Amino acid sequence: MLVLLVEDDEDYAEIIAQTVRRDGHDVVIAPSTSSAQRFASQREPGMAILDVVLPDGTGMDVCRDLRTRWPGLPVLFLSSLDRSADVVAGLESGGDDYVTKPFHPSELLARVRALSRRAGSPASAPEPKPQRIGVLGLELDLANQSAYLEGENLQCTKLEFDILLQMVRFPGQVLSHAFLSERVWGYKNVNDATLLKGHVSSLRQKIRKAGGNEEIIRTVHGVGYCFTPV
Repeated sequence: MLVLLVEDDEDYAEIIAQTVRRDGHDVVIAPSTSSAQRFASQREPGMAILDVVLPDGTGMDVCRDLRTRWPGLPVLFLSSLDRSADVVAGLESGGDDYVTKPFHPSELLARVRALSRRAGSPASAPEPKPQRIGVLGLELDLANQSAYLEGENLQCTKLEFDILLQMVRFPGQVLSHAFLSERVWGYKNVNDATLLKGHVSSLRQKIRKAGGNEEIIRTVHGVGYCFTPV
């Protein structure tokens, strides 16, 4: 797989590139938004790893440009900005995952592998039969990975849909951060509550915008989340 790495810190870029190359991938390094956009105008990558703060813009700018060109491209943000607001902003710009610096190489590879599997799964899996799960006006279309509230499409991302699906499958049960991370991202022993919080925050905003009660996703502090339809 060809990975587009957008990182202006040369030392950090080389560390990330070596980590990803050891897993058998090719890596192209772009140190700015303009260089990333020039590359994207000539060739399609299999995945993008984006730093958030760049000398001539942000990784979110790059992400939006890449999403316009290839809506299904896996995008991983890698940044020292770790506030919930920063994570939410990255996810809302189209990112699939968000890793904060410093990171362990094994964690980065786990994220890359999980995103790669997710990107490749539609081609390797048989065409699913239409299935729907409905709970009090909330309906999930499993075949198209779409969620509706009273008939209105919530416009969920793939990860948001998967998180919501896990919650709907276990109504009234408290789902831990670790459980949701393993079921949605596919890797174990990763306690990234901030990333999960970002996706849940985005889901709540979409539910509220559609006229629903965002409190159907209840936070259980220090543990996880509980889907409580009312």
